[in-house]
Amino acid sequence: MDRSSGPGGSPGRHRSVCVALVFVALPLLIGLLALWYQADASGATGSGPRTPPPGADTAAHLLAAAAVVLGASHAAGRLAALAGQPPVIGEICVGVLLGPSLLGHAAPGVWAWLFPGRILPMLDGLAQLGLVFFMFGVGRDLSAVRLRTVGGRTVLVSLASLAVPFAGGTVAAVVLADDHAGSAGPVSFAVFLGCALGITAFPVLARILSELGLSHTPVGRTSLLAAAVGDAGAWLLLAAAMTVAQAPGSSGPGLVLMAAGAAAAALCLGPLRRALHRVASRRYGDDGAEGGASLPVPLLACAVCSCAALTSVLGLHAAFGAFLAGAVLPAGSGAVTAAADRIASFSTGILMPFFFLGFGLSVDLSALSTDSGTVATTGALLAVAVLAKLLGPGLCARLTGMPWRDSFRLGVLLNARGLTELVVLGIGWEAGVIDRQMFTVLTVVTLITTVMPAPLLKLLDPKPLEGKPLDPKLLERDGKRAAATRRGPSPPGAPGHDGPREPIREPAGDTASPEQR
Repeated sequence: MDRSSGPGGSPGRHRSVCVALVFVALPLLIGLLALWYQADASGATGSGPRTPPPGADTAAHLLAAAAVVLGASHAAGRLAALAGQPPVIGEICVGVLLGPSLLGHAAPGVWAWLFPGRILPMLDGLAQLGLVFFMFGVGRDLSAVRLRTVGGRTVLVSLASLAVPFAGGTVAAVVLADDHAGSAGPVSFAVFLGCALGITAFPVLARILSELGLSHTPVGRTSLLAAAVGDAGAWLLLAAAMTVAQAPGSSGPGLVLMAAGAAAAALCLGPLRRALHRVASRRYGDDGAEGGASLPVPLLACAVCSCAALTSVLGLHAAFGAFLAGAVLPAGSGAVTAAADRIASFSTGILMPFFFLGFGLSVDLSALSTDSGTVATTGALLAVAVLAKLLGPGLCARLTGMPWRDSFRLGVLLNARGLTELVVLGIGWEAGVIDRQMFTVLTVVTLITTVMPAPLLKLLDPKPLEGKPLDPKLLERDGKRAAATRRGPSPPGAPGHDGPREPIREPAGDTASPEQR
């Protein structure tokens, strides 16, 4: 019982009432009187209602647009997964449909209200940040592929996956350059078109293989290795094309910049990467040992953005710097890999939908001409893109001993272009290498070739898929497994430890003759 209270507690109660009147009721009364006086004075002066701050309306539009983009992207990804497609397919489609292709065409008032001009630079900033972190992840994934155990067949298939589509693209560029080459000139246009047709989206391909249960088959491993080698070569050629595009009238500055870029890349991928690995091993330990220090995520993000800014200042796209930052990342440190995984998770779920939106705002499929010339161009580029992968790496694999069915499946898998192709198209469009019509045509080709592999493979070989409907929950599990594969084996007894994992290597039967198979 309260010591201040007497018999029955009444004195304590009276004291509490007095304290409440002095310290609660009286201050509230004074505040209400002050508010009444201020309102009366405002009415006397006739100042009228106050206008909101200038940035309040802009902030409301930005938050509303962000809510729509993130919600629609997540819902579309789930629907795509239920339909047997990688979630990125649904996210790409939502980005395109929220642009002038559908929303701007069907409801221009709603589209103009949702995406007013004053918030577009803010959305573009989020998109560029997502692109930088995505390219950082691409460089990290490609650098993690082990090529020391690769045999002759996979080397030939990898080179064919780049060389044959590149040749087909450059031949097509000879015909299309006069009508569709941008201000950068026909040479950059030819190199760019060859790279665009030779790209395979490594992340999308890995997701398709996981969903179809092909990740540990000879076809799956060969396709991953071919995609890694082919994409690395395509990015180098694309960097050369962008360098030439900086000085279309003279080759001197372009060659100097190209040589400087090649020297910087060799320095980063050689001595610098080894030095970073030693520093990371000394500071953070290897394989994520418990008790070790953790790498701050903001520090790694700062390094990635700095590399991207440096290449942008030098005249190349920021994506190349982010790609190089991912390629030199020490792959043996669990702390570094954990920080990189956190960046990738945030970028994929939050930032990349804004990149898809920015891409969708820049392309208008509804304005694509349906005349015979445009239809013929689209059909021809689609045929070159598909056949170059089927007859290039697919036929090469068959001639080096792979069965016909597996060779065809390999060619179909390497046709998955996906998000990586959209990044390439955006870079070419911004650099003035292609015109708007070619940009739209290549977007259509990208969407078709990305949607095509999964259903075509199911139609070709439905037996492994019977009774296994795709569950969106499996996608999160597969992502965790992919992250664990990049980190390496976890310590025994740690959560998620399921024994050592084998690196991607040449299929065991690759040295056997066709007769032995």
